[in-house]
Order: sequence, then structure tokens, then C-alpha cells
Amino acid sequence: MKQRRSNDDLFVLAILGAVCGLLAALVMALLYWLIVTSSHFFMAGGGEAFESLAVWQRATIPVVACFILATIFTVLPAKINNVGIPFVVERLNYHQGVLPFANAVTQFFTAAISLVGGLSIGKEGPAVHLGATFGSYLAQKARLPQYGVETLLACGVSGAIAAAFQTPLAGVLFAFEVIFIEYRMGIVLPVVMSSVVGMLVSEFLLGRIEVFDIAKLSTAQFTPEFFLACLALVLFIVMLAFLFLKVQKVLWSLGSLSVWWRFALVALATSIAAIYVPEALGGGYDSIVSLLSGQVLVSSLLVIIVVKTLLTSASIGLGIPGGMIGPTFVIGGLAGAQVAFLFNSSLTYEHEMTLFILLGMSAMMAVCFQAPLTALIAIIEMTHTSEVIVPAMLVIVLSCLIMRLFKQDSAFVQRLRFSGLSSSPSPFQRYLRHHTVQSVAEPVTIVPAHASMERLKDLGSSMVEYVAFQSEDRWLLARRESVLDALQSINFGPPPWLVVDDDRVLMDLLKALDCEQSPFISEPASLEDMLAWFQISGSSDVLVDLKRAGKICLVSRRRLDQFLLKDS
Repeated sequence: MKQRRSNDDLFVLAILGAVCGLLAALVMALLYWLIVTSSHFFMAGGGEAFESLAVWQRATIPVVACFILATIFTVLPAKINNVGIPFVVERLNYHQGVLPFANAVTQFFTAAISLVGGLSIGKEGPAVHLGATFGSYLAQKARLPQYGVETLLACGVSGAIAAAFQTPLAGVLFAFEVIFIEYRMGIVLPVVMSSVVGMLVSEFLLGRIEVFDIAKLSTAQFTPEFFLACLALVLFIVMLAFLFLKVQKVLWSLGSLSVWWRFALVALATSIAAIYVPEALGGGYDSIVSLLSGQVLVSSLLVIIVVKTLLTSASIGLGIPGGMIGPTFVIGGLAGAQVAFLFNSSLTYEHEMTLFILLGMSAMMAVCFQAPLTALIAIIEMTHTSEVIVPAMLVIVLSCLIMRLFKQDSAFVQRLRFSGLSSSPSPFQRYLRHHTVQSVAEPVTIVPAHASMERLKDLGSSMVEYVAFQSEDRWLLARRESVLDALQSINFGPPPWLVVDDDRVLMDLLKALDCEQSPFISEPASLEDMLAWFQISGSSDVLVDLKRAGKICLVSRRRLDQFLLKDS
């Protein structure tokens, strides 16, 4: 049984989600501006035109970029160097979703340096880290419970993806399929709000991002030849995905090497690729644009595909602070074009090149991140056409099923598993995180240590079972019946607890009652933290300051156990 969220909570989360989307779009626009502006200093045509540079220039730029990155990662403290989507998931699952701001700053500048330097990475992964950090920061400032932190983190992720690709629905699905690895209906509205705001702000600042100009896309004709071509594409995508993931797994074992050695290997590989296959540098979207416009690529298409796959997986596997989403799109699109060329004589309808490029893009992203709906919707939103839906669903499902058959998980899941971490909490942990302390809190009447008779007599009509008061720096707890029993003793003569202050008759509760000192803590983020506190402290009960509700309550281990047993 999930804890119901009040309409007020949902409204607050939606407002904060909109702020997350705004901040994510602003930082994404700033990153885009920084990359384009820096690239124009040495390259005409923007950040993707590495082919236009002289051979010595495009071979030197990656070396300079890797040298700068290695210097930064050497100078900065090691804890600030952790960046990327796996780091976001780790902080979500093991650190209550708290993302240090210093890591986000590192991510921003190192990603910009990597992209300007022509390294084969994407800017979308860094955008996710930055967006998630904004969500985490807002949640901490608003002192939200754990479910609020997770909600705003999802808002930051969706807003970042929506701003990067201008695909709002794909941003929502990405947060659920890739970050949480589950669909959470209870937080959909704030996440959608963030995604919409991120997309609108991105469009306002950057204009409409038309990565692919799809002038015409014919409806797929499901002939035997078409099915054969789709099957060939599925097998090609699966082989590329295996290669993409396997190379990263091998290189993760080199993580103990110095950052200078690892980045030197990336610089060497990228420089060699820059000399012979310049199309593999950077994001690589220009190669797909060239194919869609009918231009001929300088290098062999199959060579570009293999080099791009190896270069991206090597860069990510050796620790370059970038993303994989954009490069997987490009690798898949080029694979689709290769299949279209091979079956050119068998396919009887026009524009099959465009269709297969889109099918390859969606399939490659889906299998690498195990995010089928995200990949499908992203293609539809990026191309503004629905003609690709049915064939894309076919290719995505077959590709993902084959990967699952060979027990291949998402690249991010495998990276966390390699580090000995889980990609998602257990169902029991998730259940505890979705409930606040108020689920098991018992009300407490707070009275002064010297309480008036009138105040204490009112306890007779109260339904609250416990009374708490503060003496010096200690909090003490007593049952209501004990106070009322002590109050009755005044009928048999002046009791020792009697205090007269300015003609007022008071009870000294410390003398009148056999009280137990109770621990006093601030409200934990969730029941998971509350349970951990009980396990560490060994206490049976604790007074909790519910600052958001403006009251103090009692939480007992017995009440917590009853709650868990009841709902299990």
C-alpha cells in the first residue's frame, strides 16, 4: 500500500519540478553555447565539422583536450571527479539522492572540454547529471522527505533530456526506464511539468533543434524482403551493442591505472581515428545528416561504424566524462544506413535509407540502455513523424529480447554491478523510502516542566496517550494516565511536587512522575532512515521533530514493526 500524497504536496512538487526543468534547460543552453563558441575559434561550421580541419589540427586537438582533462582530474580531489549517470544512480540508491554541487561543476566543464576536443562522447549524459543535481539541491533546500528528493531528481533528469533533444515525452520515459528502472505513476505530473518547461525554455533559447531534416518518409511495406532487412538490422545492432558493452567491460578493469595513462590511451586512439576516419570524431551527427541529404561520405560506412563504436566505448570505459546517448544514436543510424545499402535492390519503395537510419537509431539506444519506450518516443519526437512507429517497435523488441536472452543489461546497470553496487534498491527498501515518519508517528502533548493545574486537568479529555516535557537539555516522556494519577494526589494533602509561582499552583513534573529520558531527533527523510536509526541506537522509542508539520511526535520501534507487518 503506497502512501497517498496530498494535493498540496503534489502542487509543491509540480512547482519545484518546473523550476528543475528551467534550470536544466538554462545549463544545457549554456553548455551548448560554450561548445559552439569555443569550436568556432578553430573550426568553421560548428562543433561537428572536424573533417574540414587539416590533418595535423584534428589529430592534435584530442591530445590537448585529454591533457587538460588529465590535469583537472589530477588537481581536483578524487571525490569531486565522480560524474555521469552511474554516479547519479549510485547517489540515488546509496546516499538518499544527495548530489554534491561540486561534482556537477566538474561535469559541466570537463564535458565541454571533451566535446570541443572531438572526443567521441555525447552531451546528454552530462546534462542528466546536471539536471539531477539541480533537483537534488532544490529538494534539500526545501527539506523534502525521501520521496520528494526522488521526485525532484527525476524532474531534473527529464528536464535535462527534454532540453537536450527537445523531446519532452522521451525525457519523462528516460527518467523512469534508465534512472529508476521502473514506472512510478505517483510522480508523473511533476516530472511531466519539468519536461515541458525544459523543452520550452530550450526552444526559446536555442531555437528548434532540427538534428534531422526528414522531408519525406514513406510508409513501410511489410514485404518478405522488408522483414529480412529488419532481421539483418536487428542482428547487426545486437553485434554492435555486444561490442560496445564488451569493450567497456574490458577497460573498466584498467580503472586502477593513473588518469594520465588512461587518458593518454584515449588521446592516441582518437588521434589515429582523426587522421583516417574524421567522421568518427565528436558527436557524429553530421555523418547521418550527410547520408540523409544524399551526400557521399569520405570513409567507408562500415569502417566509420566500427571505429565510432570502438572509440566511444574506449573513451567512456577509460573514464572520459561524457555521455553515451548521442553516440549510440549515431552508431545505430549508420548501421541502419549500411543495411539499407545492402538491401537496396530488394526494397521496392523509395526513402528506405531514411527509414532504416531511424530504425537503427532507436534500436541501438534501446538495447544499450534497455529503454525501449524512450528510444521509440525519442525518434518520433525528433523527426515529428509517426510513420516509423510500427517498424521501430518490431526492431526494438527483437533487439531487446535477444540482448535479454544473453543476459545483457543496460550499460549503466553493468557499470554499477562492476563496482559492486546495485542499480535499484530492494522492494523493501523502496517501500520504506516511499513512506515518511508520519506514517508511524503517535501524537504527543508538549507541556512545560512546571505545568499549571488547569493545563494538566485538560489532559483528562484528551485522546493523546503521551506527554513530553523538556528539563534542561533533556526530553522526558510520560503517559497521560501517570500525570492524571499524580494530579489526584493533591486531594490527600500538599504533595512534594507542588510549586507556587505568583499565586499559580504548578506541578513539577520531574518530581511528580517517574519519567524516562527520550532521545530527540529531527525528522528522518524516510522510514528507511528511521529504521536504520533504531538499529544503530538500540532505543525502543524516540521523539521526532516534524519541522514541516510544526509538531513533535513519538515514534516507537513497536509501532514501526506493526506498520511493516500490517502492510506486508
